[in-house]
Amino acid sequence: MTTRIIIVAALSVASAVAQSDIQAPPDQEQPDEQQYQGPSILSRDKSMVAERGGKLLDFRYYGQVDGVYDSGLVPVSVDPTGAVPNFGSFGEEIGFGVIGSRARRKDKISLEYHGSYRNYSKVPYFNGTDQYLDLAYSRYLSRHLLLDLKEIAGTTTLANGYFTYAPLTNTDLVAAPTNELFDNPTRYLQSRVDLTWIKSARLSFGFGGEGFLVRRRSLALAGLNGYQTHANAAYRLTRRQTLSANYSYSKYDYTTFFGNSNVQSVSLGYSLGLTRKWDFASQLGGFAVHTAGVETVNLDPAIAAIVGVTQANVTFSRTNYGPAADARLIRRFNHSSVHFGYSLGVVPGNGIYLTSRQSVGTAGFSYVSARRLTAALDFSYGTLSSIGQTLGQYSNVQSGGGLTYRLMRDTHLTARYDYRHYTTQNTLYQKDSNRVTLGIAYSPGDRPLAIW
Repeated sequence: MTTRIIIVAALSVASAVAQSDIQAPPDQEQPDEQQYQGPSILSRDKSMVAERGGKLLDFRYYGQVDGVYDSGLVPVSVDPTGAVPNFGSFGEEIGFGVIGSRARRKDKISLEYHGSYRNYSKVPYFNGTDQYLDLAYSRYLSRHLLLDLKEIAGTTTLANGYFTYAPLTNTDLVAAPTNELFDNPTRYLQSRVDLTWIKSARLSFGFGGEGFLVRRRSLALAGLNGYQTHANAAYRLTRRQTLSANYSYSKYDYTTFFGNSNVQSVSLGYSLGLTRKWDFASQLGGFAVHTAGVETVNLDPAIAAIVGVTQANVTFSRTNYGPAADARLIRRFNHSSVHFGYSLGVVPGNGIYLTSRQSVGTAGFSYVSARRLTAALDFSYGTLSSIGQTLGQYSNVQSGGGLTYRLMRDTHLTARYDYRHYTTQNTLYQKDSNRVTLGIAYSPGDRPLAIW
């Protein structure tokens, strides 16, 4: 997957996930965005693509030039003393993108694309391109049949910043690299198809599948090939309450490392529209994961004395069980929105930690004024515990904030700050990184530019 492929994909129409649980059929008038459409269902809608300030935006294009400073840049290498080095440097960055959503009588498209190229004055090793694409399309094939397509794709060279944080607000992004240990070029792709049969105004059934892959430039880090199939049923108890039942099967195959996992999960969901502005969705269930791989063991001293080595690599195969949960709370205002999320389950890891239990909580706020200012704040805390490997717990704290301010007509001031801290093996290794960007953006339009 190259830069050219990502850019072409961003400008084409493909992809998506179901945008709500039961929508008005195509031969009826669609409600406007101020009318209540019922609570969302997590197994069908975990994305917040193109949503800023509590509502979906019209398509908006932008280009920007920034000065940047990064600290805590870490390559996949060690220095002469055997320690993992880290670097900091000033640099320049150019960016471009498009954000927006458009709904018609029978279909809807949402697009969020950000791309940038970065150049450092002192550490050119970390120069590179970052891109993030979230493209969704849904269409009524008939009165009772809804098709949803979704495409996620991206490249990252940094382990900190908006490009690594954005996927955390979409808990269905299995392939997106959100917990990387190194600042190493990574490419990812995830394609999803869903079909929803709306049997009646209350009852609906969903079926779908997705494939995903991750490629990391360093051969010391594992890549990923995988797929998932899923099915769900939803029943609307009242206009504001929906129950659902969900099943999924996932397969993870790792490149460069021997290992694979099969994951099955079941859950029950409950969605509640507290008011027209508050939306709560949840799932609770469990998973069974069968993992096969290679691990290193210490040999008995008597055996080691004969064969001349103290350790050996052996294969293992084991099955683990555990709880799974998802929850999301959103409050939409006229010019802003706030969201909270929590997820507990199984993920394919970060290239060192392979199949792992993950627990992550997120919070975010976005604001779009009518004339000049937009702003966003994000926070997350998560842990990984490997299933099958003898690795200690990984923990990650990440936060950031950005704003744009209209200086004149189509010209905007942009600024963003991101902070990340992670530890491994119960503080065996700790890393802090900071990222600061300040620049000018150009974007024609009547409303303030909402990049974040």
